[in-house]
Amino acid sequence: MPEKYLEVNHAQGLGVINDAALTIRKQVFIAEQGVPATIEIDGLDNQTEHYVGFLADKPVTTARVAKDAATQNWHIQRVATLRDARGNGYAATLLKQIITDARNAHAQTLDLGAQVPAIGFYEKLGFVAEGPVFQEANIDHRHMIFTVE
Repeated sequence: MPEKYLEVNHAQGLGVINDAALTIRKQVFIAEQGVPATIEIDGLDNQTEHYVGFLADKPVTTARVAKDAATQNWHIQRVATLRDARGNGYAATLLKQIITDARNAHAQTLDLGAQVPAIGFYEKLGFVAEGPVFQEANIDHRHMIFTVE
């Protein structure tokens, strides 16, 4: 299904949108990638904004955003798409919405820790890799930054 059918919703803290995000995150990070539940379910969901892309009311892609008012930075985390929905541009659509929202909120930067195989995906959206590879949940990552214009 083309990405134009993706409906992106977002909400702060716990609730229906967070529940939908957790469904995706548990499937992708815990079941597929073997991330321990104690790392994935880190107690920060009540402090962050959750974005979820829905296809016909089914959650298929998600990301979590921690906003830092002091630095005007939005830290993107937990970007995931269900296996059977990958390759359709849904995560790109979701991230473009986050970028638009950050621009409208006058954020200065967005940053994230990208899994190394996903660096090219983020580069296409305008993120720039910086610094060395680091491990998070036994997975290689690199810090990436996006300057909001």
